[in-house]
Amino acid sequence: MKSFKEEIYIFYLGSRYSENYKRTLKKRLEQFLEYLARVTETPNEEVHLNQIYETVSPSGKFLFYSRLDVKLLEQYFLENLYKSYNWLQGSRTALQNFFLYLYRKYDFPILTDQMTFDIDDYKQKPIKKDNYIPTRHDILKFVQSLINHSTNLSRDALYFLLLISTGSRPSEIINTKVKDIDFQNEFIYLERTKNKSSHFIPLRTGYNQMIQRYIYKSKLKGEDYLINHNGKHMSRKELQDLLTYFLDKANLPHFTLHSFRRSFATIMADSGVAIVIIQQILNHKKIHSTSHYIDPNIIRNERVEIKVNKDVYKNIRLYKK
Repeated sequence: MKSFKEEIYIFYLGSRYSENYKRTLKKRLEQFLEYLARVTETPNEEVHLNQIYETVSPSGKFLFYSRLDVKLLEQYFLENLYKSYNWLQGSRTALQNFFLYLYRKYDFPILTDQMTFDIDDYKQKPIKKDNYIPTRHDILKFVQSLINHSTNLSRDALYFLLLISTGSRPSEIINTKVKDIDFQNEFIYLERTKNKSSHFIPLRTGYNQMIQRYIYKSKLKGEDYLINHNGKHMSRKELQDLLTYFLDKANLPHFTLHSFRRSFATIMADSGVAIVIIQQILNHKKIHSTSHYIDPNIIRNERVEIKVNKDVYKNIRLYKK
């Protein structure tokens, strides 16, 4: 791997984004470079992401270097909390794209996927118009599309059904390892989440057996990631691309992985669940965050039967057998 500064330039030249957006990404990455140069007391040109930490012996003799880790990355965001929500989000997006480039080229970890820092815990998100939240019917059409078009049905169905049925953050399921699942008590244990506390994700009835069959058929071990591609940890972008593909096939509006979390909260509220209970399930520190997740334009469609819904439920039952 070349120096951080050189890799930024190579990434900039190879990116297929518009010139304006590329310049914005480059600026955000160079700001992070300046931060690393300051904390490591190294000239900008000499900062290497594989040589951030230096380990020495008790006598002061150099032993080895260690690469950038998520701890220092999160510290960077914490030191910049005085900046705007859009700056923080833009910096995270720039680093996410850059780490994905490094992962593909050097197998460098995608550190943004490991972050527990959540901008929403510190900053009020700007209100967006037409912030789309998929409805029950949208979700069922999406699942039908997944069943019809997935090339890895067991993995894709497991990931998206866990998102839909638990309200978990996308990264929580992405980072779950087999050893994190308590099959006896039917929950996933997360040692550290975005609000910096442990968290239990309860599994719905029947999911315990479904996950066990998936693990057995996939020959996964305790340290393996539950959701993987040929044994490799999948990135959030890869799964977002899958979501977009299935949405296109279903002729549905585009939305993000995180939108399933908002759908979960909205459906729970529509079913009469108290907001404090939803807050606990979502593992939110602040109840206003939970309120923001719930779509205020809830429309009840009780006792209305839709054929595609019945078809999807039938396929899901077949999948679980």
